[in-house]
Amino acid sequence: MQIEKKYYKVDSKELVNLLIQHINESDLIALDTETTGLNVRKDKIVGFSVSGDEGIGFYLPTMQWNAETETLEELKIAGWSAHEVTERILNMLHGKKLICHNASFDLRVIKNFYGINLIDSLWADTSLLVHTVNEEGAFGFGNPFGLKSIAKMVQEEIGLDVDEAANKEQIEMKESVKANGGEITKVNFEIYKADIDLLAQYGASDTDLTLRIYNHFLKVLKEEGLEKFFFEEEVMPLYKEVTIPMEEYGVEVDVPLLEQTNRDS
Repeated sequence: MQIEKKYYKVDSKELVNLLIQHINESDLIALDTETTGLNVRKDKIVGFSVSGDEGIGFYLPTMQWNAETETLEELKIAGWSAHEVTERILNMLHGKKLICHNASFDLRVIKNFYGINLIDSLWADTSLLVHTVNEEGAFGFGNPFGLKSIAKMVQEEIGLDVDEAANKEQIEMKESVKANGGEITKVNFEIYKADIDLLAQYGASDTDLTLRIYNHFLKVLKEEGLEKFFFEEEVMPLYKEVTIPMEEYGVEVDVPLLEQTNRDS
């Protein structure tokens, strides 16, 4: 069954209030960020999106690319700095059950850019959820654990025509980025240069997809009796307590010992 999609670009006081109401009424919330790159320590957040109900997505833009001046400009919402509004709203997510796809990136970039640590509120990473019940992921549909690939694999079950939407989205995004002086390649992924309305739809859609994928595979997890293993015993505890901190701070290496071992071998 197709679910009606309502995606909002949060650029007014009224829509900020609607977003706040949506967060207050949702215990489980999908979260995603759009950034200037993949360096969690140096890149900037140009917007974020949330979804607490299938078919609904909110994208709040914080910065917009100006193709004429070739600069990123901070946005304002009803006279307020969009970054300040974002900080207040992100702080509202403490205590919620957050769902992310590749949570380590999104939560670390939020922590480094805004100083807000939401790792304790992370409930599930959908790429890990899929891997737990389907080891090969969406093999044959693209990147086995990519969001769009997974969505294509289960598009009938989640009520979306992901193939058509993803192809259209990819074409529009590339054309928009290119028209604004950017490029989308494996080396240089400048999605932040896309037209802001298009980026808003893209961001809101991603959190909607994330929530739909979570809901679908949670049923599979329960059917296979792996709920406790995933949430309490191994997958998510190890991810939150070991993997994310390791990616954030690195691993201490005894270089002299390694060098000595190499000489002795």
